[in-house]
Amino acid sequence: MEVDANFHTIGGRSVVEREDARFREYRRKWKEWPETFHAGEFPLHLDLETNSVCNLQCPFCATTHNRYRAGFIEEAIWKKVLDEGGRNELFSLKFTFRGEPLLHPDLPKMVKYAKDAGILDVYFNTNAVRLTEPVIRALIDAGLDRISISFEGFEKSVYESYRVGARFEQVVRNIEALKRVREEVGSPRPLVRIQTVLVPELAGREKEYSAFWTPRADEVAYLDMKDEDGNPDHRGIVADWACPQLWQRMTITWDGKILPCVHDIYEWMRFGNILDIPIRDAWKSAQEEDYRNRHRTGHAHEIPACDRCPLRENEIRKLSRCGGP
Repeated sequence: MEVDANFHTIGGRSVVEREDARFREYRRKWKEWPETFHAGEFPLHLDLETNSVCNLQCPFCATTHNRYRAGFIEEAIWKKVLDEGGRNELFSLKFTFRGEPLLHPDLPKMVKYAKDAGILDVYFNTNAVRLTEPVIRALIDAGLDRISISFEGFEKSVYESYRVGARFEQVVRNIEALKRVREEVGSPRPLVRIQTVLVPELAGREKEYSAFWTPRADEVAYLDMKDEDGNPDHRGIVADWACPQLWQRMTITWDGKILPCVHDIYEWMRFGNILDIPIRDAWKSAQEEDYRNRHRTGHAHEIPACDRCPLRENEIRKLSRCGGP
């Protein structure tokens, strides 16, 4: 399998290329564990959902089309996750799953707690609508390592047709303020990644996209577009492709449920709740090992959530076009 095959850097320098030895160890394991089907004693990375609601209605996003139980993570849950991560020398944590993390008023507090716990790489994805200057300063003070900002295109008409509810000029100003304040206070972080889903209007215009955003960010990238509209049915696809996420990461929802990846949006594969079972036990469980074995042996289609997964469908389709499995 090719790790992170749906992600493409087109401008600047990758924000996950750093010189310190521990970070290089993290990225080496991120690549090697899925390739060798090795899982260590604890995930390399956790996705922690601060909240399950969003302030936009993007037509390509699963959060727009699917109804999740709305909620915001409570302090007892996020502290329990971050404490366990710290004890197990967790490399990386992203405060994102299905919602917009900047809607949670305690996000800077969570970032600081994560850094104080010793987590190496702390970041989140955002639409940047709520990325005001006071928020920027609070996040810098908290020690945020990087931030990934989702922004479709470089033209008002394209952007606002996809980021429904956002204003082009306002969000560009927010992003520009992030770099300005970072330089003003003399902080090297957070590193800034601008990324887009490769919507049809941008296909073939990647260089223009990169040229617009490179002065405003450290990295410019795009992700392959996946078919998530209304949770389409991808059932019946049999292939040898194994999802790398099962050897890299786990997800914890705002109400504490532990999931094996960031695509089990309906929580069908959950292991239990963080209040009842440690993340480490879920990672080493027979249930998780069964998921890995099915992927490793070409039987992932037997897992209902994986059989309907847009990432799996997308990666298998790309492989079939180039003669892969």
